[in-house]
Amino acid sequence: MTSIINGLFSGRAGISSHGTAIAVSGDNISNASTVGYKATRAEFMDMIACGQATGKITGAGSAINNVSNIMEQGTLETTGRVLDLAIDGNGYFAVSHGIGGGRYYSRAGNFKIDADGYIVNQDNYNVLGFPDGGTGTLEAINVNTISQNSISTKQITISGNLNSSAPIVKAADIPDVPIAGQGSGSTAVSYADLNDAAEFSTVVEIYDSLGAAHSVTYYYFHTGNNQYQVRGYVNSQDVDTSGDVSGYPRLVTIAGGQASDGYVDMKFTSAGTRDNVPPPGTPDLRASIAWNNGSSTSTINMKMDPFTQYSSPSNIISIAQDGQGVGSVESLSIEEDGEIFAILSNGQTATIGYIGLVNFANTEGLVRVGGQLLQQTPASGEPIAGTPDSGTLGTLHSGSLELSTVDLANEFIKLITLQRGYQANSRIISTIDQLLNEIIQLA
Repeated sequence: MTSIINGLFSGRAGISSHGTAIAVSGDNISNASTVGYKATRAEFMDMIACGQATGKITGAGSAINNVSNIMEQGTLETTGRVLDLAIDGNGYFAVSHGIGGGRYYSRAGNFKIDADGYIVNQDNYNVLGFPDGGTGTLEAINVNTISQNSISTKQITISGNLNSSAPIVKAADIPDVPIAGQGSGSTAVSYADLNDAAEFSTVVEIYDSLGAAHSVTYYYFHTGNNQYQVRGYVNSQDVDTSGDVSGYPRLVTIAGGQASDGYVDMKFTSAGTRDNVPPPGTPDLRASIAWNNGSSTSTINMKMDPFTQYSSPSNIISIAQDGQGVGSVESLSIEEDGEIFAILSNGQTATIGYIGLVNFANTEGLVRVGGQLLQQTPASGEPIAGTPDSGTLGTLHSGSLELSTVDLANEFIKLITLQRGYQANSRIISTIDQLLNEIIQLA
C-alpha cells in the first residue's frame, strides 16, 4: 500500500520536473534569435522516499536539480555596423546601470551611443572599459572625451621653383612691415604693396595651441642673381595687442628678434639648385608668433627645401605642416584588441580608450537576470578584468554579433522526449488511481 502511494508522489514529481524541463526548452526556442544568448539545460536528479535503513530503497520520482547555462561559443554574424561587437573566445562585456551602479555581464554586443556620448547597450546600461587617461579600472566610456595630438603647427616645409628671369628688386626697396605683436594699429604697408615688390607668394594655413587656424603668407623677393629673400607675414587682427586694424601684414621673426632676423636668404648655384640648404634637422627660420586669442606662443620650424631656381614660372610643388587643429568625431573604429579610435573631421585619429572584457573561474556559475545580462555569484568566482586579446580573453570583432547558441533541432528532439516523459508520469497517477478504486470496491 505504501509503495502505491509513493507511486502517486513519484508521478506528481515527474510531472513537475518534466514540466520545468519543457519550460526550459521552450525558453531556449523562444531565444533562438536573441543576440548573445546561451542555451540552458534542465538537470534532472532522482529522489529517495524511504528504505535507507533496511536497504529496500524506494524512489520518490525526479526533480530539477539545476538549470545550467551552457557557455559555448556562438556563431558570429557579420553586420558591418561598427558598434556591433562580438567576442571570439573567452570573456564577457561588463555593463553598469548608470555611473557607479550595479555591474552585470553579457555576451550581447549590440551597442549604441546615448545622448551624452556614452557607449551603452540597448537598455542604456553603460559599457565599461578603460578610457584613455582614466584610472586604470573599468569605467564608462564616452566617445566625446578624446585626446588629440598635433593640434598646433610646429613644422612647415615648402618646396618649389623660383623664376631666375624675374625682375630684381633691391632689398632696401622691400616695404618695411612691423614685427608681429609690435605694429598695433599700423596701416602703413598693405599686402598689395608687398605683392608689387615680390616675384611670388604662397599662403600656408597653420594652427595654434587652441586649434584656431591662421594664415601665414610667404613672399619671395628676387634680390639678386641666384638669390631670393623670403619673408613671412601674418594678419594684423591675429597678433596686434591693441586696436582693431584688420587685414594688414605683420612680419614673422624669431623670438625677441629684429626684423632682419625674420628674413631667409636663399642662394642658388648656376645649375639652379639651392646652395645654402640648412643641415638635416635645422630649419631656415625658427619663427615665434604670439597670438592675441589666448593661445600659447607658436614656435614653428620653417624650411624651404627642396627649392630650385630655373627660368620658368615660379610655382609651389608641395606645402607640408604638421598641425591638425581641433576636429569633431565623424566616425569610430574598434580594433581586435578593443582599442577605440575616433576618426576626426580634421583627418586625425584619436584614441578614446579600450573596451573591457571580464572572465570568471567558473562561467557556468553566473546567474541570468534578464536582458541578456548575467550576474556574479559565489559559484562563479571573482571577475578578472582586462583588454581583449590579452591573457585568456578573446578578441573583438567590430561589425559582427554573436548569435544565440540554441540548436533548434536539438530542442525539438528534447521536447518530444520530455513530452513522452510528462505523459508517462501522468499515466502513473491515472493507473494508481484505478488501483485505489479497485481496493475501495473490495470493501
